[in-house]
Amino acid sequence: MPIAAIINAFFISSYFSTLVTSGNRSANGFGAVFLVLFLGIFNTVLFIIYFRKRISLTPIGLFIAILPIICAFLSSIFQGGSLFNEGSGSGGYLWLLIVSMPIGGLLIVSGLLVKLLKRRSR
Repeated sequence: MPIAAIINAFFISSYFSTLVTSGNRSANGFGAVFLVLFLGIFNTVLFIIYFRKRISLTPIGLFIAILPIICAFLSSIFQGGSLFNEGSGSGGYLWLLIVSMPIGGLLIVSGLLVKLLKRRSR
């Protein structure tokens, strides 16, 4: 779990360094909400995976990264309309990529690092 601690420390320190230098309080408030959401989801997934040794971080990260695309595709099939049209409701899921891609990317990188460290220890 030291990788998770380093990632958490990096994001918290970068948020508070921009909080001090930036004067836009509303933007900082939205940044805090997304930071808490991001770190909460990321830490929850890592906690679950840490206690379930059989699950690899890499496929879970890939699934989290593409989950909004899957939701938009399935929604467009069942509701009809275009995958990219926000008016029909299906395209609204694609905005979740803003959150899911960084979380999925960090999980993929963390999973690859864990696999590399396990191979070195053997």
